[in-house]
Amino acid sequence: MGWIKTTKKNDIIRPLEVCLWLMLQTAVLLCVPLWAANPVAENRPLANCNYKVQLVQDNLTGDVGEEIILSFVLDPPQPPQGTFFSVNMKVLQKPELGKAAKPKLLTGFPDTSAVFYRPGIYRYSIVVSLIAKSSCGGVKADTIFDGEVQIEVNP
Repeated sequence: MGWIKTTKKNDIIRPLEVCLWLMLQTAVLLCVPLWAANPVAENRPLANCNYKVQLVQDNLTGDVGEEIILSFVLDPPQPPQGTFFSVNMKVLQKPELGKAAKPKLLTGFPDTSAVFYRPGIYRYSIVVSLIAKSSCGGVKADTIFDGEVQIEVNP
């Protein structure tokens, strides 16, 4: 190999470095056109995302210590291959908790569970996103639900 300087102990290492470098460059060159080939609108990062989510019930009632389930329905029902969901909840209203434990929320899709340890009215803002990770790295997300839920917790 005239263009690669080697020494006796590096005879194998240097060509391997060059091969790895070439493979990395090839991978980058193959992935960049995939990112650039499909321009999409800023508010719709997932091309052709016609998915919507509905909250089955936006006013729920339960008792202290009881598990309350928030259920979501996806339309169309089959999610795109290689995607997953993210459910984020933000407190909008809650009673003073005092010494009571914070509510236990386990977000998920299609069901999110909540357990409350103090009676009162709780309101949450909920955002459900459809997440796609490409094979070349990077993540794209599309908000498919943005709404509120009210939960009345009885003693």
